[in-house]
Amino acid sequence: MTEKFVERIDAVFLPVKNLEESLAWYQSVFHFPLRWKNKRMAGLEIANNCGFHLVEVPDYEPSDQYTPLNFVVEDVKKVREMLIRKNVTVSNWRNGEPKRFDVTDINNNLISVIQL
Repeated sequence: MTEKFVERIDAVFLPVKNLEESLAWYQSVFHFPLRWKNKRMAGLEIANNCGFHLVEVPDYEPSDQYTPLNFVVEDVKKVREMLIRKNVTVSNWRNGEPKRFDVTDINNNLISVIQL
């Protein structure tokens, strides 16, 4: 088969050390509604056809070398200021386009916030 056959990415699974703490953090900081939850994983609602799931891996050690995903926002400057007011750890502005910065979650995962 030489033609593309994958339609889209259905879900991203972000490892976290403690599911309950991480779920509370993402819901309070980003206001993502809960779609589903079981003992080890939870699905959060970001947009239609976009699965963002937290998966508990107690001995997980995140990398500080890259961001595994981007959150796209309409006004990156406004979102950055709001996150700072919530005492969320944010990076300096990144060089180049798109306009972006990184957020550090309570597990030390880096996530980029970008404006397209």
